[in-house]
Amino acid sequence: MKANHIKQQQVAKIIGRSLSATNRKINNYTDFTKREIQKLHDLLNIPIDVII
Repeated sequence: MKANHIKQQQVAKIIGRSLSATNRKINNYTDFTKREIQKLHDLLNIPIDVII
């Protein structure tokens, strides 16, 4: 995310979650849903294997 200048707030807005919930997903405390992964891939061009 840092290399591509993507902020957690932007990810949170895209997946429709709070910043704290998004932070837990990014730090591997909880998993991204398939729908969230697809949204990030579609809107930010993040490879799916990077998100998983």
